Amino acid sequence: MQSSNSEKELYKKDNSGSAGNGKLYLVLLVAAVCFAFAAFVIAIVSLSMQNGSASPSVVNVGSAAGLTSGDYDDDKVWMIHNGHSGYNVQYISEKTGRIEGFDVDIINAVCRIANKNCKLVADIWTNCWDTVTGETARGGTGLMSGWYDACGGYRVKPERQRTFAFSDPFTESPHQAFATLPGNPGSFDWQDITGKTIGFIDGSSGDEFCLAKSEEIVGAVLPTENIQHCITLEECYDLLVDDTIDAIFADATWFRGRTDVEEITDRLQACPVGGSAMMARYDSKLIDWWNPAQATLIASKEYHEICNDVKVTHGHQSGYDPEDFCFDY
Repeated sequence: MQSSNSEKELYKKDNSGSAGNGKLYLVLLVAAVCFAFAAFVIAIVSLSMQNGSASPSVVNVGSAAGLTSGDYDDDKVWMIHNGHSGYNVQYISEKTGRIEGFDVDIINAVCRIANKNCKLVADIWTNCWDTVTGETARGGTGLMSGWYDACGGYRVKPERQRTFAFSDPFTESPHQAFATLPGNPGSFDWQDITGKTIGFIDGSSGDEFCLAKSEEIVGAVLPTENIQHCITLEECYDLLVDDTIDAIFADATWFRGRTDVEEITDRLQACPVGGSAMMARYDSKLIDWWNPAQATLIASKEYHEICNDVKVTHGHQSGYDPEDFCFDY
């Protein structure tokens, strides 16, 4: 009996040791797999950096929700943001309920030429590009997160190019302007804005950073307390009415056709801004097919017909004149 009991105790110890060894082997195996995966990721990142000397210093990484990944083909649905500003470049038609305007006509034509299935996504401007008083302008949540493949009709700016890629512009470069209430009742002097409070339309290329680059305006670098952001031009107008701001600064085309505000500068070039273009994440392949198709469009009569439609088809909406922005018009 004693011998039998001793054998049982020895058997238990042997089994206990085997179980412990099994657990150790499992831990080591998991650790090895994790190490191998980490090495693989580092190798991929290093290869990407070596292959692209012109890669941006800021790479946007986020969940693309399946919208900006994979090889593109005719079956892919390309989601394109459109802010429907209410002007003749982007607006919601009361008749059709759809987004219409010059930018939409350009997008539709380029997608047709490239044989791509494109869908417009109506969303707020700040989900493409966001500016907050006192903070550095940054990419909007929607484009950064891959809710859409590109945002249509965005001006090319150095600040934006640090974060996003741009197609070739499909319009001329814009000019900026100050606007006040009609008649400039406060006698606002745009050449010296020292101590003045200025309103900026959130997401516009004519922001406080653009204004600060002007060499012909005294006091162009505004303190934070003299900067007011508005979601819409109408909101800025209300701030003018109640004397919260002294003037609005934006791309001059924002004030075209308006009777509630008056542009008091003429073709001011405060900062380097390119024309309207497609703004996309650096990992999006949209621009690869967009630029060749857009070049075909601009070289054709259809581009000038689209420019004519700014007055003919979309003339009931206030805003831009084709002479302001169309190439060779």
